[in-house]
Amino acid sequence: MPEWMMNVNASEVDPTVTTLGMRLVLAWLCGMVVAWIARSRRPAGEPDTLSLTLILMSILIAMATQIIGDNIARAFSLVGALSIVRFRTAVPATRDVAFVLAAVVAGMAVGAGQYWVVGLGLSVVAVATFLNSSKPPSGKAESNKGEKKTKAWRLTLQVGLSATDGWESEISRFADSYELLSAETTRRGAAMEMLYRVTPSANSNAVEMIAALNGVPSVESVSAKMT
Repeated sequence: MPEWMMNVNASEVDPTVTTLGMRLVLAWLCGMVVAWIARSRRPAGEPDTLSLTLILMSILIAMATQIIGDNIARAFSLVGALSIVRFRTAVPATRDVAFVLAAVVAGMAVGAGQYWVVGLGLSVVAVATFLNSSKPPSGKAESNKGEKKTKAWRLTLQVGLSATDGWESEISRFADSYELLSAETTRRGAAMEMLYRVTPSANSNAVEMIAALNGVPSVESVSAKMT
């Protein structure tokens, strides 16, 4: 077996820069293999939003493993740091979760004094992001050239827990399309909060839509933000 492969496979707590670089590149390649497998099982026509996340996660976990080494206290610290990463609203893309994890792992590396890990790790993450990001088909890009992009609204509704309908008919009056992104209970189970992505119709007004939704008896509060 080649000497460099033996070095990469060796369980060193503080490896050399060359060994660390080899490990991160191997993690990148392994992530690409996993992403290729995931793409091969994806139905035709479905957008590829997961491949980059899988690649970045592979690199980031390799960084985290190197940071922990054989330090049990540091391992528990990393678990605690990652457990605080929670999202009260829906994350638009899985890639964003990987970037949040990148920030956590990089901060842990700096705090542990492992500057080579964060330097080389983030360099590999950056290169992998630029080389593996999916691009829209050229035909689609040309067809959208010169067209004004329609901005979507992120609509948050809080309704009574027993309510089941009544607000979506009001949303459809002001939207060309809408999609429910998340739904969860709030106020200790006394109400339900729902998040929609709304594509407004021409000449729609967010203030008018909020006023109309407030008129629905089951709706307790409404907020809308541009995305």
